[in-house]
Amino acid sequence: MNVHWLLSGIIGAIGSILIALPADAGQIQSWSYDSRANRLVFSTSSGVQPRAQLIFNPTRLVIDLPGTTLGSAASSRMIGTEVAEVRLGQFNSQTARIVIELSPGYVIDPQQVVVQGETPTQWTVQLPTPERGETPTAIAPSPSAPPASAATLPVNGAGTRLENVRVTPDGFFIRTTGEAASVDVDQGSQAITVDFSNTVLSSQVIADLPVNRYGVGSLTFSQLDTSPPTARVIMNLNQSGMEWQASASSGGVVLLPRNRALAQELDQLPSDLSEVPAQVSPSSGSLSTIQAIALQDGETQLLIRADGPIRPTSQWDAASGSYQITVAGAQLAERISGPQLSANSPLVRVRVRQATADTVVIQVEPAPGTQLGNLNQLSSQLAALPINRSDQAISVPPPNTPGSSGTALGVQNREGRVVVVIDPGHGGRDPGAVGRGGIQEKDIVLSISNQVASLLEQQGIMVVMTRRDDREVDLQPRVSMAEQANADLFVSIHANAISLSRPEVNGAETYYYSDAGLRLARVIHDSMLGTGIRDRGIRQARFYVLVNTSMPAVLLETGFVTGEEDARLLADPAFRTRMAEAIANGIAQYVRQNF
Repeated sequence: MNVHWLLSGIIGAIGSILIALPADAGQIQSWSYDSRANRLVFSTSSGVQPRAQLIFNPTRLVIDLPGTTLGSAASSRMIGTEVAEVRLGQFNSQTARIVIELSPGYVIDPQQVVVQGETPTQWTVQLPTPERGETPTAIAPSPSAPPASAATLPVNGAGTRLENVRVTPDGFFIRTTGEAASVDVDQGSQAITVDFSNTVLSSQVIADLPVNRYGVGSLTFSQLDTSPPTARVIMNLNQSGMEWQASASSGGVVLLPRNRALAQELDQLPSDLSEVPAQVSPSSGSLSTIQAIALQDGETQLLIRADGPIRPTSQWDAASGSYQITVAGAQLAERISGPQLSANSPLVRVRVRQATADTVVIQVEPAPGTQLGNLNQLSSQLAALPINRSDQAISVPPPNTPGSSGTALGVQNREGRVVVVIDPGHGGRDPGAVGRGGIQEKDIVLSISNQVASLLEQQGIMVVMTRRDDREVDLQPRVSMAEQANADLFVSIHANAISLSRPEVNGAETYYYSDAGLRLARVIHDSMLGTGIRDRGIRQARFYVLVNTSMPAVLLETGFVTGEEDARLLADPAFRTRMAEAIANGIAQYVRQNF
């Protein structure tokens, strides 16, 4: 039986297509464009979550596929008269991009673009017939403003929309569309408040964005209930007394520190390598020596100390499931060793190696329940990695630890107790699906997941959470936590979405991959239906967290944030509690039947 996901109209409403299917690692296997039917067809090796937006000057439909790489697919193809070219590229290491570019002078109505998925791996993008004409009036920029780049403009009576923020070599650039922004800066010792008058926030803006640059730990975005509306940006400072200034420029506002030398000294490089300039060795040719790598402050941070300047960068290494810190222009001291880890350490393993003659690599493997923060540059010679361990974290020995024993089912339980991994989807910079009223998937599923964990623990079931707060966790670390914990069950919790023009689509869905997962899916799904939510069935899918976990695993879609019924329910704390109780009851029932 074919399963359909149909999306239309949402591009014109918010500039992007949002679908709640989890982003999975995979490759584009094939694609083709039928110029007579104005139709793109593509397939991926595993389930994908397309996101699309219509952009102008030139007019092009941009489709991003998170968790997907190009594979062997052809990179571009010239098409014809109305559509000039379809090209493929790698937007970043985790996202493939398909661009359908129209010929000069041609436009399409974004409300008529339809994206349809026969399965999570088979997709069709249907374009209306391109026509000659100007940018549609519904999305045309005002005559006095610079051209808007995306098919969105301010709403709710505001003249300006705040779109996103970008780190620059000197500070931050906040991009806006519509009228030129008017800003007011309020200097504080611990935070700086920047108010954008007559401005609304784009639905794509993340409320709390970690940046760790120029002495600024994070940027907080909020919408004030004023008339006209005001968008507020709070710069949370790592160093008190820093002063910043704001100046409007074409298409946005530039935020610059008044003392640039101090800001550069305090510069804390982000964990995302796409934000980091290429590293070079010191101009003098000398190398800094890493003298110590140790756990400090009650094992709440990992310190890296050198005898000279260092600028470490970091990223998650999906292949090993570890957090990798790279220090260019450095060498290891002769007798250096990694920190001594106890059985209850928040880290499973720390590997230190001289990767090249001038590059040191440190790999950190967190224990289940441990969350790693952003790598901070405390001084030119000292860096620190924050380590946060939840109260429910359990002690997990490294693989192949002598003396570990399994149950009759071949699954190791802690103190004879069943171990269940609860995986709240998305988080941090990844909001997941955004639905009616601006509700975000990441907030809904975290609320439900934390309650599920509490209910299970009250019944004597040991719980490992892949995240307990609003932070971003890649797919592989989620799987690694489950494997390192020798978990008995893996339950990933999400919220679904489709086009905002389809409010009639509501209900719960449950996904599995293996036969063992199917048995778990049936029990939990039946329990979820007890909340009164509509039934959209149980389905098999090759989602990353289902395929790559060795224990019975399911992915739960607790309702549609875009559905008229479900959005109202999911926004209600009382319903989220009922849903959490239903999920916990289903898991507990499965445990009673099988352990």
